[in-house]
Amino acid sequence: MRIILLLLFTSLSLTVTLATAQSGMNAYDMSDITRGRPTSTRNLNKGTGDRAAAIAGTPALGYYNQGWNAGTVQLLDGQSGPIAGLRYNLKLQWLEVQDASVPDGIRVYPGGSLRSFTLVPAAGQVPRVFQEYKFSSTRTGSGRGFMEVLNRTGDVRLLVRHTFEERAAEINAALNTEVRPAQQLHVTALFAAQAGKPDLATELTLDRRGVLRLFKDRAGELAEYAQTKNLSYTSLNDVLKLVEHYNTLPAPSAN
Repeated sequence: MRIILLLLFTSLSLTVTLATAQSGMNAYDMSDITRGRPTSTRNLNKGTGDRAAAIAGTPALGYYNQGWNAGTVQLLDGQSGPIAGLRYNLKLQWLEVQDASVPDGIRVYPGGSLRSFTLVPAAGQVPRVFQEYKFSSTRTGSGRGFMEVLNRTGDVRLLVRHTFEERAAEINAALNTEVRPAQQLHVTALFAAQAGKPDLATELTLDRRGVLRLFKDRAGELAEYAQTKNLSYTSLNDVLKLVEHYNTLPAPSAN
């Protein structure tokens, strides 16, 4: 099987097939998780059952950073604190935290159970920030889940949704030949949130029309800035610079 890391700005449909839980997690919990609906962490963490099997069945590439990392967690009530070991499970779309007080030593936080978390990829590196958002995509529909926040201040936020996809090998039945080996894919999709609806992320296409739409009445001004600075609408780094510039502009004066 070939393992591939694809950082492409395209979405995917997440599907997880699991048996009904004997204890802890049940089929309704898994249905909620795969559709981005709020889930009871009490059910997920009170027993082992399918939860442990699901974690064990997640390959290394199914995790954001393929290992345990230091970080922080902010609960729904606003409480936050440092965590010695956490990892973001892309396949199951939940956060896993090392916790000796729960069965098998891993506490899970699906979408709807946290405000945010941070993850430090390696010592000395800048923490990666993830927040809970509702999201809307013309290709994959709507849901809710964690998204990486690329810029943390301002009216426009750029966000990345990380997901995991497994593709079976493609076989030419007539020739009994493998045309394409099985693949594991880390897929990303770019979204944006705006001040009018700060909790809603909408999928963003990296082209001139899609990017300038973010700036509404100031689109012309930002287009001139992009031309002056030789910024490309198809480059994420350049679009991030454009968004950060927009976020520093003073509000237009009322006439």
